[in-house]
Amino acid sequence: MKKESEEILNQVKEYASLFFTIDEIAILLDLDVVEFRRQVRGKKSALAKAYLKGKLESMADIRKLTVEFAKKGSPQAEGFVKEYLDRMSGSE
Repeated sequence: MKKESEEILNQVKEYASLFFTIDEIAILLDLDVVEFRRQVRGKKSALAKAYLKGKLESMADIRKLTVEFAKKGSPQAEGFVKEYLDRMSGSE
C-alpha cells in the first residue's frame, strides 16, 4: 500500500478501538484486505501500528475499569486481574 494519510491512520485506529475486525476495517476504508492483514501481522507499518494502538487503548480503558471493580470487591473482576497479572509475569 502507498504511504497512508493521517486521516486513514486515524480511522484505522478509531475502528480498531471499537474492535472491528481487520476485514471490516478494510471494507470500511476501501483498503486491500489481504495487504492490510499482511501489514497488521508484520506489526511494523504505520497502518499496523494504528490498528494495534487503537485496539490496545480500548483494552487499557477496559482494564482500568476492571481493576477499579476488583478494588471494590467484584469477584469476577478479581479473577480477570489475576489473569492479567499472570500474563504479565509470564512475559517478564
